[in-house]
Amino acid sequence: MLLSALSGAMGAFAFAVLIRVPRRDLFFAGLAGLLSGFVYAAAGAVGLHAIAQVLLAAVAAGGLSEILARVRRAPATVYLMPGLIPLVPGLLAYRAMYALLRGDYVSGAAIGVETLYWAAAIGVGIALVLTVSRSLAPPAASAGKETARREQ
Repeated sequence: MLLSALSGAMGAFAFAVLIRVPRRDLFFAGLAGLLSGFVYAAAGAVGLHAIAQVLLAAVAAGGLSEILARVRRAPATVYLMPGLIPLVPGLLAYRAMYALLRGDYVSGAAIGVETLYWAAAIGVGIALVLTVSRSLAPPAASAGKETARREQ
């Protein structure tokens, strides 16, 4: 579990460097990857299905990203994108394409559908966090605009 969390952190940090996240936010981008890797591994240790593991890890990364965005006054995507990198189903997509190229269409289609389920779980996890965070407290930029409109 620790190895999964640390590899998630390293992958997230490397991706954050690749997409040029500001230096002051690199540690926190790696922290988002550490959290998503840890939640994924912990959910697997409990015995949850892989799709549920991905969903929970995406919710955790999204929640941390929203919190960090408000505390550090940066866009949530600065932390969210690197935090989701450990969850990307790259190996599954590779295996699906490889099976299709070998002519094993049934296996390739089955693995491809599972890959789509993983991607959907990531998307649903992000959507859940965004819906809850936007309903509890509006983003800082739009909150100022709403206050200015009310005062007029």
